[in-house]
Amino acid sequence: MVKISILIPVYNAKDFLYDSIPSLLNQTFTDIELICVNDGSKDNSLEILNEFASKDSRVKVIDKENGGCGSARNRALDEASGEYIYFFDPDDMIENNALELAYDSAVKNDSDVVIFKANIFDKNGISNRETFFNYNRTIDKKDFGNLSFNHIKRYVLKGGYAPWSKLYRKDLLDSYEDFKFNLGLAFDDVPFHVKTMLRANRISFINKFLYHYRVDNVNSVNSTSSNGFDIFKIIDIVKDILIKEKCMDELKKEFTIFQVHHMLLYIISTNSADYYETTRQRFKKIDGSYLKDNIYLKSYFNLVLEYEDYDEFKPQYEKLVLENKIMRYENRINKLKKDNSKLKKENYQLEKENKNLKKINDDLINSNSFKITKPLRKIKNVVNK
Repeated sequence: MVKISILIPVYNAKDFLYDSIPSLLNQTFTDIELICVNDGSKDNSLEILNEFASKDSRVKVIDKENGGCGSARNRALDEASGEYIYFFDPDDMIENNALELAYDSAVKNDSDVVIFKANIFDKNGISNRETFFNYNRTIDKKDFGNLSFNHIKRYVLKGGYAPWSKLYRKDLLDSYEDFKFNLGLAFDDVPFHVKTMLRANRISFINKFLYHYRVDNVNSVNSTSSNGFDIFKIIDIVKDILIKEKCMDELKKEFTIFQVHHMLLYIISTNSADYYETTRQRFKKIDGSYLKDNIYLKSYFNLVLEYEDYDEFKPQYEKLVLENKIMRYENRINKLKKDNSKLKKENYQLEKENKNLKKINDDLINSNSFKITKPLRKIKNVVNK
């Protein structure tokens, strides 16, 4: 048994493999196996994978017919022998000490799941914008070594669904029969994420950027125009999970925001009257009061309910997007004005204090005692030299 099994679904990734695979093989943590599943690639990805396997015994290659990312990950899971499981996408990169830090955290904290932060990169380099797994911003906890179930439950549906910023204890995955990725669906990592976050007893978080997610891969399968309809199925699957795990009552608000947000996310990119109508009918069954604290989401939600026809809705939606952008900018400007006003007051106080200190200093210099002791100070300075 190795310590970490790294599972890599590969589809037409020839342009990236000579960068991504070495970032794994050159890890400071070496007790690993790479299970690379060639998912019916039409380029020479399989040839490149076999080349790596011929040079490093830790690389194992499985060739199968195309079935999608989920099927490739499931196949790799069946073959994995590691104490921990790590999923990796073949067009991305990882810091060379990422697995060492993740494994040490898992062992130290007895964690079922270890989470670390990810940023984005393209041909221009890495951007340190915090784009994934920003628990340090959302959870009021100084010690990120262990996040208990109660600490993160309300954040389970707020993003960070991808599995490549998490290290999983294999015993956790093996203890449930349904720890598989849904087949034939886009966004299949969402249900997997929800199940692991709800079922993990102990979760640790590393407040560092260890994973770099590529955003300029033109061959990426994440096409919202063609996959948008799958979000309805994903929402239903997540709903069933919450009910099964007896969390729906507690997470009713979070689930409402989750489904409204995701249906709206693809309402324009699909550009479909059928998608719009499905969204509208679902919105009619949703209690909008759960959105009262999110004025932007609430405004889009109400707009969908207001317009029956997609062609009438679309220009109003675009107008609302612009209005909300203006509102955000105005709010930001108002905040900056308040901050500036506060800084002006602080600056005024500092100037006032500085003026008082200067007056005290001038009074001291001009005092008789200061003048009388001047010769003594000169003698002291000579002695000190």
